Amino acid sequence: MSSTPATNAAELPDVDPDALTRLERFGGRKLLREMIALFVEIAPARLSTALRAVAEGSMTTAENELHSLKSSSAQLGAMKLSRLSERGELLARAGMVTGITETLLESRTELARVQSWLAGEREARGA
Repeated sequence: MSSTPATNAAELPDVDPDALTRLERFGGRKLLREMIALFVEIAPARLSTALRAVAEGSMTTAENELHSLKSSSAQLGAMKLSRLSERGELLARAGMVTGITETLLESRTELARVQSWLAGEREARGA
C-alpha cells in the first residue's frame, strides 16, 4: 500500500537502509562512500543557509535549499529528514516563518542523528 498524505508520519520509518543498498548496488562502495561524504559535508550548510534565509526574509532561498536537502536525504534513506525538509519547503513557499523555523530546528536535530547513522552504516558496509 502506498503512502498517502493521510498516513501518520509516526508510522513511517526514520531511515531506510535499503536506499544505501540500492546506491551500493548501482555504483559500488566507492559511490556510496562519496555520496555519504558529500551529504555529510553539504547538508549542514543547506540547513544553515535555509535558517539564515528565513531570518532575512528570503523564503525562496529557504525553499530551494530545503528542496535540495529533501532529495538528497531521500536518496540516502534519511526519510524523516526528507519529510521534514519537504514540510519546511512547503512552509517556506507559504511564507510561514514561525512554522518553518521550528521545522528547521527539528531538522537540525534529525540531521545529527542521520550523520551518526550514516557513519555506522559506512563502517558496517566497508564504504
